Amino acid sequence: MQYLLRKRNHRFRIVKMSSLSFLLLFSVSPISHVLGRTTNPPSNGHTYRSFSPGNNLPHTEEGTFLSKNSQKVKPFEIQITGQVTDDKGEGLPGVSVQVKSTTRGTVTDEKGNYKIGIEENAQAVLVFSMIGYVTEEVPVGAKQVVNVTLVPDLKTLDEVVVVGYGSQRKRDVTGAVTSVSEATLKEVPAPNLINQLKGRAAGVSIISNGSTPGSQGQIRIRGNRTLTTNQGSSDALDGPLVVVDGIPYGGLNDINPDDIASLEILKDASATAIYGSRGAGGVILITTKRGKVGKPVLSYDGYHGVTSIYGKYNIMNGEEYARFKEDAAKYNRTNPGTSGYLLTQAEKDALAAGISTDWQDLIYKQGYMTNHQLSLQGGAENTQYALGAGYFRETGIIPNQNFERYSLRATIDQKIGKHVKIGLNTLNNVTYQNNPGGGGIPSGLVRLTPLAPVYNTDGTLNINPAAGSIDAAQINPMTIITRSDAILGRTRSLRTFNSLYGEVNIIEGLRYRFNAGINFSQSNYNGYAGPNTYFNTATVQSSSSAEISNTEYWDLNFQHLLYYDKVIAAKHKIGFTALYEITKNHSLGSRFTVRGVPADYIKTGNFALASGQPVANSDFGNSFAETGLLSYMGRFNYSYNDRYLLTLTMRRDGSSTLSKGNQYFNYPSIGLGWNISDENFMKGVRFISNLKLRGGWGISGNRNVGAYATLGALSTGYYNFGTSTPGQQLAYTVTSLPATGLGWQSTSQIDIGLEFGLFNNRVTGSVDYYHQKTKDILLSVPLPPSNGAGSTLKNLGKTEGKGLETSLTFEILKNPNGFNWSADVTYFFNREKITQLTTPQEQSNVGAGWFVGQPLTVIYDYKKIGIWQTKDAEDGTLAKQTSPVQYPGQIRVEDINGDNKIDAKDRQIIGNFQPKWEGGFTNRFSYKNFDASIVLYARMGMKVLVPYLTGNSTGAGGFAFFNQSRVNQMKVDYWTEDNPTNAFPAPDAANAVAFFGSTLGYYDGSFIKCRSINLGYTFSSRIINKIGASSARLYVNLTNPFIVYSPLVRDKLVLDPEGNSYAQDATVSPTGASETGVPGRQIGVNMNNPPVRQYTLGLNIKF
Repeated sequence: MQYLLRKRNHRFRIVKMSSLSFLLLFSVSPISHVLGRTTNPPSNGHTYRSFSPGNNLPHTEEGTFLSKNSQKVKPFEIQITGQVTDDKGEGLPGVSVQVKSTTRGTVTDEKGNYKIGIEENAQAVLVFSMIGYVTEEVPVGAKQVVNVTLVPDLKTLDEVVVVGYGSQRKRDVTGAVTSVSEATLKEVPAPNLINQLKGRAAGVSIISNGSTPGSQGQIRIRGNRTLTTNQGSSDALDGPLVVVDGIPYGGLNDINPDDIASLEILKDASATAIYGSRGAGGVILITTKRGKVGKPVLSYDGYHGVTSIYGKYNIMNGEEYARFKEDAAKYNRTNPGTSGYLLTQAEKDALAAGISTDWQDLIYKQGYMTNHQLSLQGGAENTQYALGAGYFRETGIIPNQNFERYSLRATIDQKIGKHVKIGLNTLNNVTYQNNPGGGGIPSGLVRLTPLAPVYNTDGTLNINPAAGSIDAAQINPMTIITRSDAILGRTRSLRTFNSLYGEVNIIEGLRYRFNAGINFSQSNYNGYAGPNTYFNTATVQSSSSAEISNTEYWDLNFQHLLYYDKVIAAKHKIGFTALYEITKNHSLGSRFTVRGVPADYIKTGNFALASGQPVANSDFGNSFAETGLLSYMGRFNYSYNDRYLLTLTMRRDGSSTLSKGNQYFNYPSIGLGWNISDENFMKGVRFISNLKLRGGWGISGNRNVGAYATLGALSTGYYNFGTSTPGQQLAYTVTSLPATGLGWQSTSQIDIGLEFGLFNNRVTGSVDYYHQKTKDILLSVPLPPSNGAGSTLKNLGKTEGKGLETSLTFEILKNPNGFNWSADVTYFFNREKITQLTTPQEQSNVGAGWFVGQPLTVIYDYKKIGIWQTKDAEDGTLAKQTSPVQYPGQIRVEDINGDNKIDAKDRQIIGNFQPKWEGGFTNRFSYKNFDASIVLYARMGMKVLVPYLTGNSTGAGGFAFFNQSRVNQMKVDYWTEDNPTNAFPAPDAANAVAFFGSTLGYYDGSFIKCRSINLGYTFSSRIINKIGASSARLYVNLTNPFIVYSPLVRDKLVLDPEGNSYAQDATVSPTGASETGVPGRQIGVNMNNPPVRQYTLGLNIKF
C-alpha cells in the first residue's frame, strides 16, 4: 500500500513495506495533504486507480498525480519491470531500486518484484541496494525487464573480529565481544582512547582526570570486583588488560589513536578466560594499521583546535567574603562575636578601596591543540608495508601547561614462498608533559583572599596577598606567568613497542605461528619551584624545592601457537589453537627531592649544589621488581552447519610471585551459540534478518599479588639497651611474616546474550545479561602481638556482580542519493556487592567502608536532614538532643536509634558511587556530500563526592574549614538568621571543622552531556582529482559543547558533573576527630583543571 502526497509542484510517496515499517522514498518539502491511496505495487509514473472514498478529490485520467488544484504531469516514457532475488532464487522484499544520479526510486514488493519509470534515451543505470547484500549497478540499455540477483555482503555476514590469539567470523563468536571501528573513534577528536570511548561501548565505564593536557583516565569493564591489593589500592587491579597486535601492551593512554585500525572489547569470562590470570578486568584488543595490496596510498589526517573553559568556579567577591568573616564571628558558638580570622588591615583597606580580585581571571586563558598524522600504506602480493608518523601538541588553559607527543609506526608483512610469512611491527612514542604543581592550581585560585590587589602601589607584584593572616604563605598565582623561568614540572616519557611474527603453513589446515614482543617504557620527571613562586613546597618560601624521579619498565613476551582448522562433510567445522607463552616483567624506580637549590637556572641540573640543607629536608627512595609468567592454553571451536557453535578453552598460568606448590592456576571456559535465523522454521519470519543466541561460562583471574608479597620482611632498629646513636648495635625485627599460601583472586562469570537484526537489518543489536562472582580477594588479617607482625595477607574476600547491557543500531533513513540517518544506542547497568570479608561471620569493616550484602562503594556516614533552625531551639526540639550540644545554624543529622544523641551508632549507608545506569546515544546524518554526527553520554542515579564543599579535613578542606583561615571562597547558600536555609551551615570561627561537615560533600552526580558535534563535507572526485587526491573530507567538531542535565551544575556547585577522579582516602570527621577508611574508589568531582570546550577544524585527505 502506498500514499501519494503533494505540495505545489513537489511530489513524494510513502510506501508501506509491511505491517511494521514505512519507507520514505523521496521528498522535497513538507506534506500539505494526502492525495490518495493505492494498493498497486509502488512505481514512478504508474497508473493509480483506487482512492479512499470521502477525500473529495476530483478524478482524473490514468497516469497522473492528483491534488486539489489538479495538474497533469507528463508520465515517464519507458517502464522497467523485474524481480530481485537472493542467491537461493527467492524474491527479496524491500530492496531499494534507484535510478542513478536521480531522485527516482522504488522498492521491491513482498515477492521481490518492482516497476520503475525512466526517461527515454536517458542511458539509465539502476542501482539495487539492501543492507547485508552487495550493491549492484545495472545499465538498462534497450531492456524493459531487468532481473537481478543480490549476493550476501561477506564483509557484513562474515565480518572477522579479533578474539585473542586469533580471529573468528563474528557469526561464529560465542562470547560477549564489542567492536569499535576506527570511524567511530574519530568522531571525537582526542589525544587518547579514553576520551574517545565514552558512551560508545555497553558495559564500559570511564572516569576522566580533568582537562590538564596529557591527563589520563581510568576505565572499568563490567564494574569493580576487588577490594584491595597487597598495597591497599584497587585502581589498577580492576582495569582491563590491553593487548596490541597480540602482545600485552600496558595502558590505553600511551597509544596514539591514529595508529588504530580496529578495537575489540572482550567482556565475559568465556572470552577473557583465554588470558587467564590477567583477564578478570576485561580485555581490550587493538589491531594497528597494516599494509594492503595495491598501489601506495598516502594519507594525511590533521586538525587544529582551541579550548576554552566552561566557566569559572562560583566564588565570593570582596564584600561577600568580608560579610562571611563577620558571620563567622557572629555565629562563634564558643565566644560569640569573636574570631581569630578577622580581616587584616590590608584586607580592610582593600574593601574600602573597592578591590575585589577574582584570581581566576588572571590565570585562565585559551588553550590550543594541533594534530598531524601522515601515513603510507601499500604493497604487492608478497609484500605489504605501512608507515606512519604523527605529532600532537596541546597547550592548556593555564600557563606553562602543555603536552607533546611524537609518534612513529612501521609494519611490514612478507611472504616467503608458498608456506612462510613473516612480519614486523614497531610503535614508538615520545611524550613531553609540563604540568608544574601537579594540577593543583585551581584550588589555590579559589582559596586566596579576594581582598588583595594583584600589584603593589609601586607596580611590583604583590607576592604575599594574604600577608598578616594565617594564610600568609600563599604566593601570588601571577608568579606562574611572571616567574615562568623559575618553575618546572616536566615529564618525559619514551615507549617503544616492537613485535615480530613468523608463520608456517605446515600442511593444509595446520599452521604454526611464533610471536615475540618487547614493550619498553621509560619516564623521568623534573620538578622545580624557585623562591617565592606559586608551586614552592619548601617550608620557608624564600627557599626553593626540586625533585627528580625516574621509572623504567620492560616486558618480554614469547608465544608459540599451533592452529588446526578442518571442514568435514561440508557441515562440520573444527578449529584448534594451542599456546605456549613466556612473559617476563621488569620495573624499577627512584625519587630524590632537595631544598635550597642556589639559582633558578640550575633547577634540577645539579643537586650537589644544594649542599648545606639539613638531611630532614631531603627525600629519596627506590624500587625494583622482576616477575615471570609461564602459560599453556588450548582452545577448541566447533560449528555444525554454521548454526550450532561450541567453544572450549583451558589456560594454565604459573607465576614467580607465588610460592612453590601454589604457583599454578587453571582457567577454563565454555561458550555456546545458536544461529537461530538459519533454521528452516525461520524462513517465513520475514522481519527477522538475523537472530543468534549465545551463552557462556568461564573463570579468569587477577594477578593481585605483589612481586615479593609472599616473602617475610625485617626492619632495622636498635637493641633496647644503650642509645640510638651512630655506632650502636643494630637489631632486626619482623615486620611481615611469609605468606606462602597466597594465590590469585579469580572471577567466574555466566553470560547469556542475544544478537539480532530486524527489517532487513535496519535494526541490529545485542542484549547481554551477566552474573559474576569473585573470590580469594586479598584482605589483611590481624595477628596476635606475639607474632611480631601486626597482620598478614590472606585470600578471603568475596564479591558478586550482575548486570545488563544493550546495544542498538538503527538505519532510520537510507537513500544513496539523498538524506540518510542512523543512530546507535547503548544502555547498561551493573550491580555489585560484597558477599564475604575475612570470615563468613564478619558482616562489616566500618573503617574500610565494607559491608556484606552492600555495594563495594557505599557511603557510610551520618544522614544530613537539614540545618537546625531558630524555631527548633524555641520549641525545645533542639534541646532534646543531649549530645553533642548544637545550636541553630549547625548541621542536623538523623538520630536513627532515637536515643537523643548523635554518635557512631547513627551512621548509616546513605548511598553509593555506582550509577544506576549509563549509556550513550549517537546520531549520524548525511546528505549527498555532507555528513554530521552528535554524541550524547549519560551516567545516572549515583552519588559523587565534591571535596571542596565538605566541612571536614579531607584534602584541600571545604566550606566551613577554619584551620587555614577560609580554605576556599566557594559561594554557597549558608545559614544566617536572615537566611534560614537548609543547604549549608553557618560559619563558626570557633570550630576548625564543622559538626558533621562530611555530610556536605555528597551530591546527586547524575548527568547527560553532549560529548561531540561533528559536521563534515566530502569533496567530489571531480574537484580533488585535479590535485591528484582520491578522497578528501573537511570537518568541524565541537567537543563537550553543552550539558543537557545535571543537578550539580544547575545549583552552581560544580562546573562539570562528570567525575574527574577517584577520590583517595577521604576522611570522615563528624566532630573534628579524624576517622579514616572511606573507600578510595569514590568518584570525586575535584578541583582539577576546569572542564573545557574544544573547537576543532580538521582535514582528512588521501592520495
